Amino acid sequence: MKPATPPPLSTLLLPGLLATGLIVGCQAGVGGTGGGGAEASNGPGATGTGIIAGTGGNQGFGGNTSETCENHCTADLKKFVDCDGNILSECPPDLGCAPGGACVEPCEAAAANKSTVGCDFYSVTPPVVMGSRGGCFAAMVANTWTTPISIDLDYGGMPLDAAAHTFVPVGQGGSLTYQPLEGGMLQPGQLGVVMLSHIDGGFLEVYQVDCPQPPALVASTQLEATGALSSFRVRTSAPVVAYDVYPWGGASSYATSATLLLPTPSWGTNIVTADGWTKENGQPFTQIIAAEDNTTVTLAPSTAIVGGGGIPALPANSVGGFTLMQGQVAQILQDNRLAGTKVSADKPISVWGGSSCMNIPAGMTACDAAHQQLLPVSATGSEYIAARYPSRGGDDNAPYTFVGLVDGTTLTFDPPIPGAPPTLSSGQVVIVNTTEAFYVKSQDSEHPFYLAAHMTGGDTNPSGLGDPEYVNIVPPGQYLSKYLFVADPTYAYTTFVFTREKDKNGEFHAVNLDCAGEITGWTAVGSSGNVEVARVPIVVGFQGQGSCQSGVHTAESAAPFGLTVWGYDSYASYAYPAGMAIEPINSVVVPPVPQ
Repeated sequence: MKPATPPPLSTLLLPGLLATGLIVGCQAGVGGTGGGGAEASNGPGATGTGIIAGTGGNQGFGGNTSETCENHCTADLKKFVDCDGNILSECPPDLGCAPGGACVEPCEAAAANKSTVGCDFYSVTPPVVMGSRGGCFAAMVANTWTTPISIDLDYGGMPLDAAAHTFVPVGQGGSLTYQPLEGGMLQPGQLGVVMLSHIDGGFLEVYQVDCPQPPALVASTQLEATGALSSFRVRTSAPVVAYDVYPWGGASSYATSATLLLPTPSWGTNIVTADGWTKENGQPFTQIIAAEDNTTVTLAPSTAIVGGGGIPALPANSVGGFTLMQGQVAQILQDNRLAGTKVSADKPISVWGGSSCMNIPAGMTACDAAHQQLLPVSATGSEYIAARYPSRGGDDNAPYTFVGLVDGTTLTFDPPIPGAPPTLSSGQVVIVNTTEAFYVKSQDSEHPFYLAAHMTGGDTNPSGLGDPEYVNIVPPGQYLSKYLFVADPTYAYTTFVFTREKDKNGEFHAVNLDCAGEITGWTAVGSSGNVEVARVPIVVGFQGQGSCQSGVHTAESAAPFGLTVWGYDSYASYAYPAGMAIEPINSVVVPPVPQ
């Protein structure tokens, strides 16, 4: 039983870890008039508050859809092949393939191939509204290598025993059990859930979901305000895919949130922010983290930053910044969203965007939490295939969020979407509502833009299934030809959404899922005949479909394709991309200069 009176916050924090100071600086706006981040809507509901949660870890391999075809490493990082798949060279079991065909250490190979497969990740606990705080924050790690791997963990630079707090989930739903690591190592193809933190008997939270096994930290790692906080760092001895989820087993928390994690070698120095939705029950937030000490961050906010906790106040349409140390996080949690804010740094950084709880559409029950780790500008696309989860019935008119990166971006939609923006300017945020899948592109690769999908609240359908969600949509230029990924076994419904384009020869390539064989049921997106989507139900009411269940899966094809995992339950949901390449596919730089 939780105590009737919560203990003081100071007793729940780790001294020296969360109270980290920032070196701050601020200057007046330079040049230009007006502001970035203007938000537009095409209809009722676009100004609600929305979220996404995601649960699942993922891996992807193998190139993108560019017209040029080069020699490349295979999905398992073991062979170097030409465009037709002919083997040019092969690496020994203990080494991996790097671009150019050299055989190098496995983690070096993963870093050089630039995807969501890697050996070094950071994870930041997201803020959530009162009632769901203090729950189990966890990282899911899937071993993509051919040998057992070790996991190292620290929080704010403090080493933690990862092996003792990592467990292998077996089964799903009510029959789910957790097995300790065999010999302290994660086996090939195995999923490990690293129980990071929760508060034991902490806040009196109605929907707090504790870790099912002891976490590495029994302490608060959340910050429910603007300020500086610490992060978890997860490192592995060989390549993995990873994501984090708050809370693990969170269908019963009704405030679920997860993201695919990006390895540190894929981080960049230029990002335009996105976040979950506008304020209602919860607030939008932005988190900025540094990979190295003494990282200078400069930003031009799309709206005024209120400041606090060491974060400087900053007017809209101005330029300011701060300095971060390695693994240190600057969190901005406030009423006005910072989507469309331009951020740069002198060393690699990453940015998370989300919401502590959002309602989509406005006033609709219920609210849900969200967080997504964002791509650097150089990895964003100029074309996207937008295809959502299966219809839940009722009014399921789902929103999509566009964020412009370059002035004068012209958009073409197939099929035409009523209310869709014909153009985007740098930092502009536009929300479009539709029930249709669509293909959208700009005039060229030097006019990239950001696109995210959302789910609406449970009361929009008669069964109360799902709740607000927010998930990055992966551009086809970052599709992979193989994914090792995870579907959360604690949710009653799971669907995999596949997307594909014709190759340069005008052909579609078969996609195979480990539990179902070749995917069927493809339907055309638009009228071009070049783009298709397939929605594959995996679990319905905790009942596996055919040979499929939640848990670890692989999907592959001879050509790159897209894959998003959607899971939902009564007033709860999550979504995440099953993986992606994170290669530079444009040469755009968006400096933090006021509009």
